[in-house]
Amino acid sequence: MSLDEKVHDAHERDDSLVEAPGTQTGVLRVEAIQAVWGTTSKIVLFISIALASYMYILDNGTNWAWASYASIQFGHYQQFAAIQCAMAILLAIGKPLFAKLTDAAGRAEVSASSRALHPRLTTPLGHRRAHVSMLRCQRQLTDPQLALFFYVLGYVVDAATPTMAGLGAGLCIWELGFSGLQIALQIVIADVVTLRWRPIVSGLSTGGWYFINFYANGQITSRLTAAGGPGWRWGYGIYAICYLPALLPIIFTLMWAQRRAKAQGLIPKQEPRPFKTTVHNFCSEVDFVGLFLLAASLALVFLPIVLAGGAYATTTWHNPAVPAMMVIGGAVTFPAFVFWEARMAQHPVIPWRVLGNRTVLAGCAINFFDFISFYLSYNELYGFVSATTRWDIGNLVYFTNAQSLCLTFFGLGWAVFAGIFKTGYRRALIAALAIRLLGIGIMFYARSHQSTGALVMTQIIQGMGGGIAAFASQIGAQGAVPHQDVALATAALLLSAELGNVVGTAAAGAIWNNRLPAEIAKYVPALNSTQIAGFVGSPTLVRGLTGQEYTAMVSAYSATMHTLLIPAIVFAVFPLLASFFVQDFRLLDIQNAVEVKRLDGRKAADADPSIAPAVLEEKV
Repeated sequence: MSLDEKVHDAHERDDSLVEAPGTQTGVLRVEAIQAVWGTTSKIVLFISIALASYMYILDNGTNWAWASYASIQFGHYQQFAAIQCAMAILLAIGKPLFAKLTDAAGRAEVSASSRALHPRLTTPLGHRRAHVSMLRCQRQLTDPQLALFFYVLGYVVDAATPTMAGLGAGLCIWELGFSGLQIALQIVIADVVTLRWRPIVSGLSTGGWYFINFYANGQITSRLTAAGGPGWRWGYGIYAICYLPALLPIIFTLMWAQRRAKAQGLIPKQEPRPFKTTVHNFCSEVDFVGLFLLAASLALVFLPIVLAGGAYATTTWHNPAVPAMMVIGGAVTFPAFVFWEARMAQHPVIPWRVLGNRTVLAGCAINFFDFISFYLSYNELYGFVSATTRWDIGNLVYFTNAQSLCLTFFGLGWAVFAGIFKTGYRRALIAALAIRLLGIGIMFYARSHQSTGALVMTQIIQGMGGGIAAFASQIGAQGAVPHQDVALATAALLLSAELGNVVGTAAAGAIWNNRLPAEIAKYVPALNSTQIAGFVGSPTLVRGLTGQEYTAMVSAYSATMHTLLIPAIVFAVFPLLASFFVQDFRLLDIQNAVEVKRLDGRKAADADPSIAPAVLEEKV
């Protein structure tokens, strides 16, 4: 009897084990491997996660400020919108790409045709699955390694580049590392923490360090970019070095778990396979064709919008290549992507069984529209406050990080409350999205008054609603699917969020680059086109103006921000509507609300009366 058959046989004989139809062997081993993680090793794992997340958050709080400052220094701030759009596309594609890369690379045995129809893999429970024979800890090991490579390479390029193009290339490489580490942390946490405490641990890993770094971010940025300071290049160079001690502990910890699992016989030895078979299976598992078509669709549709999005963009709508790219992206590559995923792909980017789950689909809609709204109101906020306030760069960083700080604070506050009292999440999600909508509405007042209190209040209110909504929507999607689909549901949620990022970033860049020159020409008619281009490319030049000229320039920036806020508040309504379609369940000490089991795969004794029957009966 093979190891896979032994694992399934053990599950069939043990009545306390809960296995949803279609559960993959690799997932069953994740549950069996809970014995590998003792108290001490789990503490080491969480410390390793904390180190990685600290660097992740410190970087996330300063990277964008250096990039904005560098683009202003190069005199091409308006081109930064195109770079942001490209980064958003890579961030979106990176979620399923890294999940599939680690899944495929982490499998020690995959047969010539994925062995999807091999008779040995058809058990009495009716499982007909690919031969998944590597523990998920080995999958998780690949993500941090790849993330470290892309992080270091991207920042080395940024530190050495003399051009805006080089800066953009380095940031795009860095974005791949950011995407890989983000999804790696979430999948590791989902495997070792129950629904009850998962929002807290997840929140601490992705945002807990903001409470410390909120002050540090501003100080680091202001001192690096101050006159006579080391400069923003040193920031990128230092971070490239710092990522080594930050990520190596989690890599070594997962490597230890993998080796211990092998020693216990939970991971079989790799069987030799022909090279062509290995390449074919790898490409099939990763679904390179689907990912390529999705990336091409996004790039062909949204990059032209930004590149041709104004009089001072890098091209114009009169260039026949611009509409041609959009037509190819929308009418050729995207339909080809849908057809490939529906009819041809053996392992789709996101399986239809996951997207068919009502709660997951609603969560994807919430994330997609919420991120469109967020980036419409946030992407050009740094340029807006740079021009319309007299704050120094340190205070600018504090302000633009305020929403992230509040997002973490209120999200963790709700997570602690829900964990202690074992509450549901649906009501909190609905209320949070309503609060976020209110925060965007208040921005209409704040953008025209430039009051410090009003500007800060908008970030606090949006952070309050956004934080609770982010925590609640993710735990809802993860809890509404069986264990084997948790990683895919997480990837679907993050992918939809980053698709919203792409749309919002492209729209914000196009509106900003198109409307700001027109508004400046309207409010300050004495300026010629060259002078207007200077103010568009370097918003801080506005600070050198005085009197009526300064007031008029501030009005031009405020009018442009008003144009951005109109679609932002419209799109903020859709997440609120979608939140009414999620199914509620209480956050208990279980892996998910479908199989109602503990982390080790055994049935949870206190779960039956606590989970909504509709969730239990839903087919996923």
